[in-house]
Amino acid sequence: MKRSGAGAWLASMLLSVTLTAGCANPQTQTQNGASQDARGSTTAETAVLVSKGVDRARGVSGAVVVTDPAKLTGEELPLYYLTTDDERTIKLYFADEGHEIPYIDADTAALLLEDTYHDVNQDAGFDVTVATSGHTATLTRENGYEMTIDAGDDSIYFLDYDAFFMPSDSPTVIDVLEHYGLINCLERMDKSSYSRYGSAVTFELAPYGIDVIENDGACYLPLSTFADICCALTCYATFNYNGQCVCVSEYGLADTDRSLLDKYYEVEASDEPRSDALTHFTYQELCLALDYCYGLSEQHNIDGFDAFFEECGLKIRLLDPDARESTRAMSDLVYVYLSDGHCDLTGYSHRIGRDAEIRAAFGKNVIDLFDANVRHGEERDKFYPHGVPGYEEVGDTAYITFDVFETMPKGVDYYKDAPSAETTDTVGTCLYAFRQITREGSPVRNVVLDLSLNGGGDSTTACFVLSMFLGQAGACVEDTLTGAYMNETFRCDANLDGKFDEDDSLEGYRLFCMTSPCSFSCGNLVASVLKSSGKVTTLGATSGGGSCIVMPIVCADGTMLQISSYRRMSHMVNGSVYDIDRGVAPDYPISR
Repeated sequence: MKRSGAGAWLASMLLSVTLTAGCANPQTQTQNGASQDARGSTTAETAVLVSKGVDRARGVSGAVVVTDPAKLTGEELPLYYLTTDDERTIKLYFADEGHEIPYIDADTAALLLEDTYHDVNQDAGFDVTVATSGHTATLTRENGYEMTIDAGDDSIYFLDYDAFFMPSDSPTVIDVLEHYGLINCLERMDKSSYSRYGSAVTFELAPYGIDVIENDGACYLPLSTFADICCALTCYATFNYNGQCVCVSEYGLADTDRSLLDKYYEVEASDEPRSDALTHFTYQELCLALDYCYGLSEQHNIDGFDAFFEECGLKIRLLDPDARESTRAMSDLVYVYLSDGHCDLTGYSHRIGRDAEIRAAFGKNVIDLFDANVRHGEERDKFYPHGVPGYEEVGDTAYITFDVFETMPKGVDYYKDAPSAETTDTVGTCLYAFRQITREGSPVRNVVLDLSLNGGGDSTTACFVLSMFLGQAGACVEDTLTGAYMNETFRCDANLDGKFDEDDSLEGYRLFCMTSPCSFSCGNLVASVLKSSGKVTTLGATSGGGSCIVMPIVCADGTMLQISSYRRMSHMVNGSVYDIDRGVAPDYPISR
């Protein structure tokens, strides 16, 4: 995964992306015709739930409202959608004097949601309708769940946040496969997959000085607020505005179509200071996004990011009109103060240019993770100077090694073209290994999965690997914002015979998994599930943790980040959900 900015030199080792999002059940009708959701809440009860919704608003001391609704003006600008070859137009609205803070109306929000779900998540069933009444606009999913934008009290309310953003075909309220979906050799066991619904959520914008505008019967909200709340994690779509156009990309400009990155940076960098309006709005929107969406606030003892920034001396720097100084403060935030391995400064604002020189400092956790990768990598290189093979046999022991859970390439069908020793994606490597291990006359008795340098990756691939080792295997994700969680169960077709059965796992062999502090994110998740199964012996050192799903954020001034989100990969034992962020201790420690 490509990175730009201060973190480029260590990102390939330290950072990886695991994807998940949400789902739910449709509404039903009560006998008297009142609307009722799947958990039995009638319309009357829903009115009570509004006041009981999760509210994490800590606000910003001295927050400034930078809009004047009376001056709201619209402007048609180019929108480049996932590639510069797809040029559209978008109607943006501005209520600040410098036209630096774009707003969109509710109809545009619904259209953008539908497009990104259809094209990024490949979810053709996702549908949204819009109804306005007074100072509110309500977006309603085809499953009956709603999102209410309220210009009266500057809030966005969800009866069920997870359910509103659910994939249209998932059996659980959160779906670990939401972004990439099933592959043809992996089957979800719907009857044994289940979930728990979460609490209602109210995003209170007023304490942050963020204004939802009502004008002539229409509701408008800032583009960056919409992106953070609705698109950043649920469909990994980001919206980059540079004053001349909007670039929509999957996950982030630093990771997708290079032409989009070029288009975004066509605006010439400048030493001009940021306006007061943009400076304050960027800070306030960042605090809002982190207060609600950062999944490790409790572990970091953060009770509101505005206060945290004040206590760390970051607030005055983040509010510096000099965009370079505020970017340095942002770098210190992700690499020193949060320093959780998933946080990264992924791209600079167009205001300072993609090649700006920003000093980077690193916290001890980041340095330790980098040092561990260097140390283990150098040790491996002594024995494999030309690279470690994906599959290798030594006597009666087979070794399967890959350093990222790499998504199976689009268009590949291993039922038609079987993988070989040269296949490099993770599923292909494992399918080839399974064929070799189980071949007639095979000497293999022991199978070792080497995750000692695995930094994570795609959760669909991780579920395939778990199924190949364990047979029926599960993955659990908890929403730290709403309290919802799910446990999905899978089977794979490892022998490619078209059947998902007991012949598709390695359960009859002696199974081992090697871990180290470099085993991060999905590398940590898989090691945790394998160990707790009682079927796999773990060797090495405690894995590196990294339980939260990565979430991309584009700040209002264009600075690009990724953070640990409110979705947390967890492990379920006896029906209870356990956090795995501290890593997994091996059954047999190996110091070298």
